[in-house]
Amino acid sequence: MGNFVEERWEWKLTWRRNFFYHEIDMVADFIADIESGNINHSNRDFLCWKSDPNGLYSTKSAYKVLQEGHASAIEDRVLNIMWSLKIPPRASAFSWRLFKNRLPTRDNLRRRQVSLHTYSCPLCDLEEESVNHLFFNCSKTRSLWWEPMRWVNRVGPFPTDPKNHFLQFSQWNRPSYTIKRWEFLWIALSVSIWHHRNGMIFNNQPFNPEKVMDEALFHTWSWIKCVEKGFQSHFDFWSTNLKEAFS
Repeated sequence: MGNFVEERWEWKLTWRRNFFYHEIDMVADFIADIESGNINHSNRDFLCWKSDPNGLYSTKSAYKVLQEGHASAIEDRVLNIMWSLKIPPRASAFSWRLFKNRLPTRDNLRRRQVSLHTYSCPLCDLEEESVNHLFFNCSKTRSLWWEPMRWVNRVGPFPTDPKNHFLQFSQWNRPSYTIKRWEFLWIALSVSIWHHRNGMIFNNQPFNPEKVMDEALFHTWSWIKCVEKGFQSHFDFWSTNLKEAFS
């Protein structure tokens, strides 16, 4: 695929077919990558896996590389969806912190060397409080995500990572306007969980899942009312006909 010309290696690549338009950039990147290497007569060829410091390939390191690329693509997609939603700036800012794991949950405070008398979840006191646990895996909040599924007769497991949870909860085969409603509900319910969690910690208020859901539904209804033309349903009527509202 090449030869030395005056001690300098020159690639001479041959291809089985012409490139499609969408492949040209990939070919250019590939050629730039291989031309960045230094090939000479004196060095012996050897294989090196650059994704591991010891240079040795392992399925674990390859899986990590693939997961990092996949996670980055998912994060870009989720953030693009979130920033496009017409919701209050405070809700957008909160969602960004949630997706980026920037909320002051107790595990994050521990990593920042903040001393607390306990790092357990304030709702269940069974596990360390993290974003994944507090919002999606705690016994006090898990059922809040299953309740909307019962409105539309859906079942299935949910991931505990916020970005994947958001996509699985909201992105399924529905009319586009209904997808927006599920996205609103996901963000509103997350905001409500955090608000009531803080009320429990700082104001000694009980964590009542019914009040959490009621607050989330009110936020969802108010956001829908602002963005959907012709939406005139009163909250009391809308909140008692949730199957029709989200189907």
